[in-house]
Amino acid sequence: MIGIYHITSEFNILVIPDLAISIVSIYMAGDIFLDVSYHVGKSISFSEKYVGLFIVGFAAIVDEIIMSVMAAAENLGTISFGTIQGSNAITLLAFFILIPLYYKSGISKFRLDSYVITVTAVILLIISFYFVKVPYYIGFVTLVIFLFYVIRKVKSSGIESEIVAEEVYPSYFGILAIAVIMFASYNMINSALIVSHVLNINTFISSFFLLGFFGSLPEIMMMSISLRDNRRDVSIGLITGSTVYKETILFSIIAFIGTLTFRDSFFSLILMVVFSVVLIIYSIIFV
Repeated sequence: MIGIYHITSEFNILVIPDLAISIVSIYMAGDIFLDVSYHVGKSISFSEKYVGLFIVGFAAIVDEIIMSVMAAAENLGTISFGTIQGSNAITLLAFFILIPLYYKSGISKFRLDSYVITVTAVILLIISFYFVKVPYYIGFVTLVIFLFYVIRKVKSSGIESEIVAEEVYPSYFGILAIAVIMFASYNMINSALIVSHVLNINTFISSFFLLGFFGSLPEIMMMSISLRDNRRDVSIGLITGSTVYKETILFSIIAFIGTLTFRDSFFSLILMVVFSVVLIIYSIIFV
């Protein structure tokens, strides 16, 4: 119930229980949503790989879509881009740690994803040399990359075996779980903003590290839950898929709103290029 109240800097001590409740809520809701996703994937003849890419991957970034769009609409483009970059970097870092332990025989199937992530990261870095405030038409560049990615994935979907799953929860539980994840994520974001205000942290830095960290929690938690369920391809797909979506379609949406900016973001652009190249290397050496 703490999360129902708008926590202000006068009551910043409430940030601690608010974060604890939000994290537990995301984990429980993520567990339910994944069970529903497995059943939905089975009903539409999806493989584990495509359940992760097209169902869980999208659901895991709903909170970031809402947060980034709201920030952009309020002319806070630095926060929007910082959140995207921070979430991607932190999620990939957690993923890199797990790849040698659990994903060595599965990551090669996602080589196209790693190529798309790398190309997009390089393009964004090049664009940052020419623009600080991103023109709306740049959004069409990442939109084309997104469409290419989806088309290629759909064309190759026929060669995958269907997912095996039992119905544990009714389908509408999945919608309720997403609502809980969104609400809990909003509470974490609100708490992170209070922390950055209290500590007087630079806008982009606070969005990259604080909002990025809390924004990445749904992906990281659902990655760990699907791994616990021995759904390795779901786990990999939701990470690579959500990263592509944030770099392409989410970037496009914010660019179209017209307030996106690269200000103070150069180090994060370089970091994403480095991380994406590491992802390619993993996909090549672990076959």
